[in-house]
Amino acid sequence: MAVLVIVAGLGLSIMTATTSAWNVNKARMGAFAEARVAFETLTHRLSQATLNTYWDYDNRGTPTRYLRKSELHFIQGRAADLLPAVPNTSTDAVFFVAPLGITDTTNYQPLVKMLSACGFYVRFDADSNRPAFLDGKIAKRYRFRLYQFLQPGERLGIYPPPQGNNWFQNDILNWSFPMADNVIGLILRVKYPVAGGSTVVSTYDSRLNPNPNLPPATFNQLPPVISATLVVIDESSARRLENGANPPAILPDPPAFLLPGQYDQDISDWETKLQNFVPKIAYRVLSADIHLRGAKWSSN
Repeated sequence: MAVLVIVAGLGLSIMTATTSAWNVNKARMGAFAEARVAFETLTHRLSQATLNTYWDYDNRGTPTRYLRKSELHFIQGRAADLLPAVPNTSTDAVFFVAPLGITDTTNYQPLVKMLSACGFYVRFDADSNRPAFLDGKIAKRYRFRLYQFLQPGERLGIYPPPQGNNWFQNDILNWSFPMADNVIGLILRVKYPVAGGSTVVSTYDSRLNPNPNLPPATFNQLPPVISATLVVIDESSARRLENGANPPAILPDPPAFLLPGQYDQDISDWETKLQNFVPKIAYRVLSADIHLRGAKWSSN
């Protein structure tokens, strides 16, 4: 009987430990499911970016050569630089135009390839979808969130060509919505061919043309490949880090991710910081290389 009791106790202990581990892993998988779905949406929509590039004279009055031209725009860089009027943004952001067929009314729904402005960025703020009657009764839930900017085609502000980045900056808060909570970072790298190989850059602007007589290869061209990385924590960790409107100190230490060649080391350093963070937090890193179907790269 004594041996039987010991064996039964060991069996119960093993079953309890196994059940507990399974429940913990299931909860973590569920916590990161929203981020995975958002990441799939990001990769799919980025792959649809277009510039609709064409060739035209450099000067129609006194032409000397052909140049690539486009009325559209693709820009990627630090979120704080691209969105100076939006508080508490972090890491990178990207904005572009794609034939998504997004409309604001039913009048244009048959136009399934209508151009829409799109973009992605990370911001720390309060939940914006809560009912107004909860104000003053339940504290606001501040989180890092992945946002999508999705401007309907009939409201597309890129025509006529605006000044600078006004085509998305002026409307960023009107057409942005949170895709996933607890996304603490979005890191983007652009890859494109150069003579003798390829290069990786942390910022890209298809309108940047410092030399009109000899514009760079990136002028009015989409990059062939974008490397995207999402860093996500789970909701249990986010609750442990809550400090009202003050964001927790879990972002990468500067000057991380400023030099493209140190990307792997910067990711490793950030993971080390997250692993050693107190209180303990659970995180995931999601990465993918996105091939832009509209890119027809030419070095001319």
